[in-house]
Amino acid sequence: MLYKRALERIIVYAAPAWWVGTANQRQKINSLQRQVLLAVTGAFRTTSTAALQVISGIEPADLVCEMEAALYQLKHNRPDPHFLGVHLESNQVERYLPSWAHPSTKHIVHWDQDSPDYDLGIFTDGSKLNGQVGAAFSVFDPQHSGDFQFRLDDHCSVFQAELTAIKQALLWKQQNRPHANCHLFTDSMSSLKALQKFAPKNNLVDDINSLLDGTISLHWVKAHIGVAGNEVADKAAKAASDRPSVDIHLGIPESSLKTSIRHLLLREWQDRWKDDNAKGRFTFNIFPEVKTNRCIDNRQLSQVVTNHGLCPYYLKKFNLRECNCRCGEDVDDDILHYIFRCPLLDSQRSLIRPGQSVLQILQDKHRTKEVKSLLSFLFLHQQDIFEQDPEDIS
Repeated sequence: MLYKRALERIIVYAAPAWWVGTANQRQKINSLQRQVLLAVTGAFRTTSTAALQVISGIEPADLVCEMEAALYQLKHNRPDPHFLGVHLESNQVERYLPSWAHPSTKHIVHWDQDSPDYDLGIFTDGSKLNGQVGAAFSVFDPQHSGDFQFRLDDHCSVFQAELTAIKQALLWKQQNRPHANCHLFTDSMSSLKALQKFAPKNNLVDDINSLLDGTISLHWVKAHIGVAGNEVADKAAKAASDRPSVDIHLGIPESSLKTSIRHLLLREWQDRWKDDNAKGRFTFNIFPEVKTNRCIDNRQLSQVVTNHGLCPYYLKKFNLRECNCRCGEDVDDDILHYIFRCPLLDSQRSLIRPGQSVLQILQDKHRTKEVKSLLSFLFLHQQDIFEQDPEDIS
């Protein structure tokens, strides 16, 4: 979390201004990131950068720079925006048009969780179903008297749909019952909170604020608890998403753009990791899929998932020491030998058994604790367990 919130922001600071994506830039930015990941994971310095990124769940820094540059191009309507070779449709991006209203005229929006009796009540809802988006409001005066449905562009978010439902309800009220006191109910807490912001920077929020007056009371109602009006509006919104054509066109929200670009980033990262020529194949066999919610931040566990740790296999591979395991039962004497098979460590195992996978160990907190203890024991008793090669002694 500290890396994502602070250190990464420092590494990619002002990337849109200087990032051009050359091989030299990629090498330098990932090398800088590598130093941080070594500290985060506690892994041996010989661990590949690709493996460090995967076990820490942190995206390659060069791809993050690409993403930052692409988002800047879209936000500022630069010509021919692209990300990893994919052209981005900047002309469909939602653009905020600041209100001309003076800030002093802005009124404070109030809402509550009451369920008062009413002569005119309107329930609103938005829905995204099977990739299609709908908004609707249902009128009760006081009995259910009608539903109004609107299909939005498929790229719209549920948040846009919720706000659209509120806006359309207020427009209907303005045109049909301008002087009636109205209670408007929504299950969208995010919409109500957006209406309370002093500078929301959202066209729909500005439109809604301009339509609110003293005859309208806003209420939040919890979804799916059997409130009749809310259930009716929910069904209407789902039905609206299935209308044959789009009724209201809105731009692609910035949140959806970020999500789409992040999907492209993760796909590129996954393709790199799947490359047979990439380093870190031992780690790949444990974690074939890249994930951002994974973080191995323990020195012992980093050895387990990289095979870069205190064992004869590693020591000989990097010409640090010529030695073998005293048990003599394995050719490789790698980290897995000591976790699962070495008889000299049988006394340290109670839950770990041959045939289990590293992933099974990591998914069980008791086995994880045991493997940490086992590797700590190996470190403390290496002189008794490792047998130095006679030729190396001479």
